[in-house]
Amino acid sequence: MTTDTVLSPMAPQGHADPVPLMGPTQPLPILAASPEFTSTPMMLDLMELELALDLNDIADHGFSRAVRQAAKTIGGEFLFDLPASGLVDNAQRIAVVCLSRADEGRFGLVVLSADGDRASTLEPDAATADLVQFAKAFVSVLEKL
Repeated sequence: MTTDTVLSPMAPQGHADPVPLMGPTQPLPILAASPEFTSTPMMLDLMELELALDLNDIADHGFSRAVRQAAKTIGGEFLFDLPASGLVDNAQRIAVVCLSRADEGRFGLVVLSADGDRASTLEPDAATADLVQFAKAFVSVLEKL
């Protein structure tokens, strides 16, 4: 009998290592072990948020409402959304989600593609640093109310 396997995206040099779905317990690769990932909790939160996003909800109810629901599903907080022009290429809207308030907060971004047919999550970078600073100030004001 053969064991079903899935391909591990963490294999070096683009090679896929089979990861057994059945059989003896084996440790799974840890995202932080890869130099391209700077924060395991951030990456896990962003993956969870992306999985919670439903493109049908975006089409039926709009971007803000879909991101708000996805954030609520993962225990995060939708803060705001605005036009993405000048912040992210090939995107029409960008939303900021507070993934955690611990340690000065952890913030993720959700962008709606220019065609409106795809929503994806992003980790903040230099281009969106000011937006995240604004989000931190926004959360600070909310906490004082």
